[in-house]
Amino acid sequence: VTNPPIDPFREKVVMSLQCPIGPEANILVPSPKQVHRLWLKLPVISINDLEVLKQTKHRNWSAHVIDCTYPHSEGSAGYLKKLQEICEEAEKASKTNQIIVLSDRKAGSDRIPISSLLTLGATHHHLIETRSRMKVALIVESAEAREVHHICVLLGYGADAICPYLALELASSLRDQGILDTSLTDEVIYQNYAQAMQTGISK
Repeated sequence: VTNPPIDPFREKVVMSLQCPIGPEANILVPSPKQVHRLWLKLPVISINDLEVLKQTKHRNWSAHVIDCTYPHSEGSAGYLKKLQEICEEAEKASKTNQIIVLSDRKAGSDRIPISSLLTLGATHHHLIETRSRMKVALIVESAEAREVHHICVLLGYGADAICPYLALELASSLRDQGILDTSLTDEVIYQNYAQAMQTGISK
């Protein structure tokens, strides 16, 4: 919070939501590696963008997807167990990958998703404790994130980028049902959603 408050409309020339993601070099030792990162125009990315990042070979990078769901049959005991497994898997993945995706895509009637905020916070701090956080980008693929507040909190908890896939898929479904303008493409839907998120985050 600034005092006086920043005006995101009149002062947008000095504001940016661009996000450099990926391994960070030592800022105390100037080298070209400090700029060998991926730059995203916004922290909110589309489903297609996420798929590209999952398969990226940029500078020989690779991505690792971590499933953030656990079997319903394990009950509450499986919750903490899975959370610990996610942290350990992220630490191991940070040794050979440059992008880690925390995903709840496998959630269903027999698999319970762990809160994206909880998994992100736990993973972020675990990687800090193991001195691995600067080596990787943390991307959240979540059905939970829908509103500006959700995005802002995830960013505050350490996310480098967020893919709110359920919100985007819901909008596409409404278009297919004729509830929204049927001429809207998936890209236009994403751009409209991203613009709304950008305005909200800036404010």
